[in-house]
Amino acid sequence: MGGGPEDVEDIGVIATRIKHLFATVYPKSLGRPYTLREAADKINEDAGEELISVAYLSQLRKGDKREPAFNKLAGVAKLFGVSTDYFLDDETAARTDQQLALVAAMREQGVDRVATRALGLSANSLEAILGMIENARKIEGLADDEGDAPAQEQ
Repeated sequence: MGGGPEDVEDIGVIATRIKHLFATVYPKSLGRPYTLREAADKINEDAGEELISVAYLSQLRKGDKREPAFNKLAGVAKLFGVSTDYFLDDETAARTDQQLALVAAMREQGVDRVATRALGLSANSLEAILGMIENARKIEGLADDEGDAPAQEQ
């Protein structure tokens, strides 16, 4: 999750998790994290009312507001596609952060584009592509499989 234990103590759990969401979850169309204005506007648009101000969202993110109203927290959760439990339950947060890390890695490595282009291909074609990926990993000296040692030159 972003930041170390000292960050959590300084700004609180909710703020630490909100900072992490801002850093890792954003629309592909933006190609960058939301600004506070963009986030507040989207939350309000989704709510169909003026639910949260930029100033309030900033206070949440900095840890100045540590006990937000549930509807405001729910708006933030909806924006980032997480459960409100993400802010309250360590186990849910850990599980969600693992999923977010995978999504971020896919976005950064272009894996999402490969996966999208592979949709609809036959099992035989997918096997052939997997074989090419495995060969490329060997050529680059990368691990055969997650957790394995790097492939050795033959």
